[in-house]
Amino acid sequence: MFCNQGGRRIADGPVFGDLCGPRQGVVAPAGGAPPGAASAPGYATQPASMPAQPAAAPPPMPQSLKCNSCGASLQPPSGTAVVVCEYCGAATQMAASTGQAVVIQKHYMLDNRLNNDSAMEAGGKWLNKGLFRRKVAERSELGQVVLKDVPYWIVPTSVVADFSGTKNVSKSVMRNGQWTTVTEQIPVHDRIQFSQNIPVVAVRGYTQYQPTEGFQFQLQAKVNFDKRATGGVEIQNGDVAEAEAKGTAGSFAHNLAEQQARKRVDNLQSINANPTTYDGELVHIPVWFMQYAHKGKQMFILIDGSTEQVINGERPSFSLW
Repeated sequence: MFCNQGGRRIADGPVFGDLCGPRQGVVAPAGGAPPGAASAPGYATQPASMPAQPAAAPPPMPQSLKCNSCGASLQPPSGTAVVVCEYCGAATQMAASTGQAVVIQKHYMLDNRLNNDSAMEAGGKWLNKGLFRRKVAERSELGQVVLKDVPYWIVPTSVVADFSGTKNVSKSVMRNGQWTTVTEQIPVHDRIQFSQNIPVVAVRGYTQYQPTEGFQFQLQAKVNFDKRATGGVEIQNGDVAEAEAKGTAGSFAHNLAEQQARKRVDNLQSINANPTTYDGELVHIPVWFMQYAHKGKQMFILIDGSTEQVINGERPSFSLW
């Protein structure tokens, strides 16, 4: 995993970043070398590494099997990729290498810290945030409010992106005896490098639950998954395997690199982004789903129950009355 504060790769096992110090949570040891990025001539060299190879798609999960942790009967619906045992809470997936059902060793959770009232208060504050949003929450009709433990694949991803473009530079020049301002387009050739833990929702139909690109869960607070600590909240299975989540994370990382490149130039001409994904972990996140209507339009808000942060949502661009 990458340190949530310092951004450096940390070995599986330690619970503190080696430079910045924040607690990272309990991490089960796993094989594999830390990631790095090969350097191009003229650029700083990063530590060499052996990134994980793209994983093959696992076989379909049978609709009747035994939990490898407690032996209970599991009957996942067709298309399930991750099933959580309703008795012991162990998460099972199909291994692509052996074709056998295996328990996911790196399975964590974040604790819910909100109740209905505090979740609605957090949603209301987000709705009213902004100069041109006056009392949006007070003028909206609240609908369904539901708490679910939603599974997310947290995929460590590193990106090296080379890009070219032009930047507009204004300067004053003397012409015909008068000063005038002209704009020149200066060529820019640069590189972007970053590492990030990218969350990918593991339930295919939960497109609204996918965090906006760049959103980060506070993984330093994660603990080993314990079904008894969920308080009876509905625990979701997943139908997105880790291999598919890695592909999605790579696409998100490419988009993030392009966004960063566009901030550095006025005209982006080309970009060559190379994301590399690594074996991640499964984390069940307490997510509050809130529906509301504003002036007849149905909207939604998703709130991370462990931090009160808004994961995703819709709100009016302005509302003065």
